[in-house]
Amino acid sequence: MNTYTLKLFNTGQVTLPKSWREKHNTKNYVAKETKEGLLIQPLGMSEVVYFENKEGFGIYCERGLPVNTIIDRIKKIHGSD
Repeated sequence: MNTYTLKLFNTGQVTLPKSWREKHNTKNYVAKETKEGLLIQPLGMSEVVYFENKEGFGIYCERGLPVNTIIDRIKKIHGSD
């Protein structure tokens, strides 16, 4: 496992190493705060298929999701399992 130093730009942008970007072949990542620190995962590898954006709640899955899965996830988010 390789370790890299990432630079944070004034805009808040962080550039991921080219080898990571090529390996995962996606432009969409999830960043999650953990006990160990910040975890960055390609969206397709993460269990998270929903996110919040400026407009509020959204759903994203690069390869698509069955409708029932989307409905179940929305119910879980709203606490109506």
